[in-house]
Amino acid sequence: MKLPSEKPQSKIDRRDFLKTGAAVATASIFPQIGSASHSGSIDRSALVKRHTVTLHQPDPLGVLAVGNGNFAFNADITGLQSFPEYYEKSMPIGIMSNWGWHSFPNPKGYSLENFPETCVDITRNGKSAKICYPSIDQLVQGVEIGVPEEAEYLRSNPHKFGIGRIGLEITTADGSRAGIGDLESIEQKLNIWSGVLASSFKVEGEPIYVETATHPERDEVAIRIESPLIASKRLKVKIAFAYAPGVWGWAYEDWTHPELHRTTLIKRGSNGADFDRQLDDTRYFVRASWSPGLSLAATEPHTYLLSSAGESGASSPSSSIDLVAWFSPHAIQGEADPVVAVLSASERHWKQFWMSGGAIDLSETADPRAQELERRLVLSQYVTAVHSSGIMQPQESGLTCNTWFGKFHIEMYWWHCAHFALWGRPALLENSMSELLRILPKAREIARKQGFPGARWPKMIGPEGNQSPSPIAPKLVWQQPHPIYMSELLYRAHPTRATLDKYKDVVFETAEFIASFMNWDPERKQYVLGPGIYTADEHHRDIVHNTNPTFELGYWRWALETAQPWRQRLGLSRSAEWDHILKNMAPLPVHNGVYPVLESVDEPRASINATWLCGILPPHGVDPAVMRRTLEESRKAMTTRAPLNFAGTAEPLLAMCAARLGQPELAVQLLVDKYAKNPFMVSGYARGYDEIPVFLPSNGGWLAAAAMMAVGWKGGPSGPAPGFPPDWRVRWEGLHPLL
Repeated sequence: MKLPSEKPQSKIDRRDFLKTGAAVATASIFPQIGSASHSGSIDRSALVKRHTVTLHQPDPLGVLAVGNGNFAFNADITGLQSFPEYYEKSMPIGIMSNWGWHSFPNPKGYSLENFPETCVDITRNGKSAKICYPSIDQLVQGVEIGVPEEAEYLRSNPHKFGIGRIGLEITTADGSRAGIGDLESIEQKLNIWSGVLASSFKVEGEPIYVETATHPERDEVAIRIESPLIASKRLKVKIAFAYAPGVWGWAYEDWTHPELHRTTLIKRGSNGADFDRQLDDTRYFVRASWSPGLSLAATEPHTYLLSSAGESGASSPSSSIDLVAWFSPHAIQGEADPVVAVLSASERHWKQFWMSGGAIDLSETADPRAQELERRLVLSQYVTAVHSSGIMQPQESGLTCNTWFGKFHIEMYWWHCAHFALWGRPALLENSMSELLRILPKAREIARKQGFPGARWPKMIGPEGNQSPSPIAPKLVWQQPHPIYMSELLYRAHPTRATLDKYKDVVFETAEFIASFMNWDPERKQYVLGPGIYTADEHHRDIVHNTNPTFELGYWRWALETAQPWRQRLGLSRSAEWDHILKNMAPLPVHNGVYPVLESVDEPRASINATWLCGILPPHGVDPAVMRRTLEESRKAMTTRAPLNFAGTAEPLLAMCAARLGQPELAVQLLVDKYAKNPFMVSGYARGYDEIPVFLPSNGGWLAAAAMMAVGWKGGPSGPAPGFPPDWRVRWEGLHPLL
């Protein structure tokens, strides 16, 4: 269907999402194409459109989404949410938002402030000391028998929930309900150039056409349906609402307890209605608007059907349905946009997205692997913009479904969002950095309670920034430098006093904690990292003795080295304390000729995570020969095992290391292999490990690695695309190098 010409749009109020739910990642904030280019300009329309996603049959992993970074509509093969049971065990479908959080009643008054902490006896600075964490003894995956009730509540609350479902209800000629197996002549296309999902199919020979799109600024979905089955009332639109389950797993809707929530319908004339939703203390609103000739009726609690208002067989019953549903955590003021306006806004927004920032074109490369790598890069840009570009750090599955109750893991922040700056879209990184600024007081409080200055960033958090009780999460430290890395990326994009002033507290307070947490060993006369910590691989749980994890030690050094110039840029002197620590910090440990996970554990295996220090980071203090052996052994180990929290990120991590070490063929192979545990699905999503149907850090990792391999890195080869083999024809523009 041809989209209408552009029309002026009314000004949108972009207040904080906790107050309005309005999206911030808008077309107007995207930067223009950078001047850096290799081998000429790129036809971006052709680049993007050749990776239009097309399906011709139902695929339980083929869920497609339209969204704006803060709101996502996840659709099945009909373009809506018509057959959720077909997808529920592989990749659930529904509507999610960054403001859609719910907590169960708390009659016992559980709170993190009163949670009994577990204290670990360690030696710090030559003296006995304790570090206390909101920890539990059992290693749990969600809510299990034996986990204290208080811990269960605090881990699972608040939790994200699905804010609604909109699907088709189709009746066959004999009066039975059509199933997904009754769909024929299927063709579904996700046009990522315009952000419009077009789905066509037949039921008993009768055609059905559906278009779906979201508004780039409002949490608003527009749906257009055309079919002769509408006039005969054999096709209706089902609008339904569920309770929030708040359980471990992918589910984010509970359809078994209609008595636990309330839906109040307020009709607004013949062409619209408001839904007032109440789930315990959570309240939100939906304003629906539809085309003339339709009527809405309640069929069961929380379920409504929109259908033709005309009599079956009448001369002019409606054969089309236009529906717009606008979701908000607060009472909605104003009218929902017409479908045509949402389609037009989506088209403008996505065209502006693709015409801004970076691009990589591999179409002139003869190697057959290039086409698949280009597909992964183009689709990864789309899915991360839909799910990871909003004003809250995304959960590992974004706005597709729930993992860890919908909570965000700060240790994965680099993988989720660093690529936005590398691909010339720093404004999308700034969206989520605003959340770090908001929860900075929580990070300060965590450090203060443990006896340290500065800010200690938590791991598994909801919108309020509270930690979640866990045997592992509170004891991890590898996420601490991430805010400094992100701040430095933003400064490189906008090297102004305003950037320094905006993020200086994040940088300085993060560095203050890092410096104070370093432990002076009077016998070695060195600063060491640990004990009292978990390592990034989460395998070494003897935290009383865990000392000098290679990856964390090198990353912490880099963080202090980077924080010092921030002081100087602001006219401050270098911190003497930080310089003293840097001068006397323990060297990176080496075991059996490779970089190990820990200095304190004598084991032969190399640390995959250690390759971060010669890939994502410049190799300061790294022995190239040791790192080459570490890379080689890590690559071999990936075929049999990989650290849990790096499933799907180990590949781009090693690829960046291989590129810096002058092994471009290995770097490419790492990015194009077909991984049984992490395939790139037809939708462009990376399939996660067992607990995660979608793993967006993989998408971010591929983008970061490819940008670095194309644009190069400081101190690297001067030729074009140094991270790619010399016979690859790589055209790029608008990219920025790693730090």
